[in-house]
Amino acid sequence: MRNVDVCVVGGGLLGTATALFAARRGLSVLLLEERDLASGASGAAFGGVSVGIYSFSAARVPDAYVALSKASLALYAQLQDELGAPMDFARPGSLDPFYEPRELQSRKDRVAGLAACGVDCRLLDRKEVQAVEPAVSDLVEGATYCPADAHVTPPAVTWAWAAAAKRLGAEILTGVPVRRILREGTKVVGVQTDAGRISAGWVVNVAGAGAESLALTAGVRLPVAYSRGQMFVTDRMPRFLNTYIHNIKQTASGTVVLGATRESGVRDTATSVQGAREILGWARRLLPFLDRARVVRSWAGVRMVPPDGYPIIGSVEGLERFVHALMHRGVTLAPIVGRLLVELITEGRTALDIHPYRMSRFATATASDLGDVKETFYASG
Repeated sequence: MRNVDVCVVGGGLLGTATALFAARRGLSVLLLEERDLASGASGAAFGGVSVGIYSFSAARVPDAYVALSKASLALYAQLQDELGAPMDFARPGSLDPFYEPRELQSRKDRVAGLAACGVDCRLLDRKEVQAVEPAVSDLVEGATYCPADAHVTPPAVTWAWAAAAKRLGAEILTGVPVRRILREGTKVVGVQTDAGRISAGWVVNVAGAGAESLALTAGVRLPVAYSRGQMFVTDRMPRFLNTYIHNIKQTASGTVVLGATRESGVRDTATSVQGAREILGWARRLLPFLDRARVVRSWAGVRMVPPDGYPIIGSVEGLERFVHALMHRGVTLAPIVGRLLVELITEGRTALDIHPYRMSRFATATASDLGDVKETFYASG
């Protein structure tokens, strides 16, 4: 029987970030992944790292959530400098367009809220949007513009963090399904895998779409819904985008990544003709230059969506030695949440306030009564 300080279940961005920060603290770390690293949502995600874009939230974003996003963006930049790894981290800024005059007030509220949190976010009218992005059509009414926003290639980040964790002594095993969490009374003591039992001082459940079923083995019912997002990428094109537009970006090689559908309650990762028509039709109206593009690949991933859209982070009341995290916008928040989980493990508290993200806020919610959690589809025009 193996014995480690921390057993991390899940090999995506959250899992590898947690493993990296735990290894930096000198803990013995074992990360277990059922398939390959970045084989779930982390491998399918668009890759926006945004303080200014919130596709699932109130118009005025809570200060604590902005603080998480700001800290995570800063941590991405720090890790890029420290690791020197090819994460494709770039900071071109972001545009979040809107298409109807009635949306103006909510955008004013968002900009005001972000400004109060020290975020440089500006409200642009159509002409100002087109000054930043000349390729944008008159479809837009305006946009919020956040010059500090960044984007990454999520699989590259996952592999870079995994490699850094391994250099610090963490062990990462792929192709090892975790069948259940082991507990003795109110204390979690390890996990059971197909390869045997692992004894652990702490278990971290960041298994993405598998987190719900894994948590049930410890008697924990996660209140979560699911949403499929279909993505598309074109062949290489001459450079025509200066920022990333929610959710369109041009990579360093010239390809254009387009996404993503918001299909509530859909958990399979198939793509569809309907999804292609929805995303590609909208993108071509927004950016007529894409008439020249040829789509060369499509894929889909499944998001986990808590009932209010905000993360579930931390421990579970009445259960010791167990922490978990699940969320929408996992790319943006992964590094800071990984670090916070390790702070909980090592210090019993966190540098940033995670009180709003305790699972206990959903004390009366169950999976059967959540229904379809509605996300805001930015491409309503």
